[in-house]
Amino acid sequence: EAFGISLLEGAMAGKALISSEIGTGTSFINVDGETGLVIDAGSADALRSAMKKLWDDEALAARMGAAGRSRYERLFSAEKMGAAYEGVYRKIVTTERKAKP
Repeated sequence: EAFGISLLEGAMAGKALISSEIGTGTSFINVDGETGLVIDAGSADALRSAMKKLWDDEALAARMGAAGRSRYERLFSAEKMGAAYEGVYRKIVTTERKAKP
């Protein structure tokens, strides 16, 4: 998934995340070492290692999950996303009004 809706769902649930670096929005949602682990795409060994790391270290998984939930609330909640879209639309409307003679 290029944007990371499933990552947002995991963060919303307070789960530590594992994602691949694919050059899209996924690494904006999952901050490596903070909200989860970002691994190389296509590496089964990296996926296995990341899963084992979180399985073996419950405290780390809990910290990352809590950080993910906090990041979700700060940046991605419905209220935050709605406000961000409103800001973009207001900027477009204001720019259009200024551009008209």
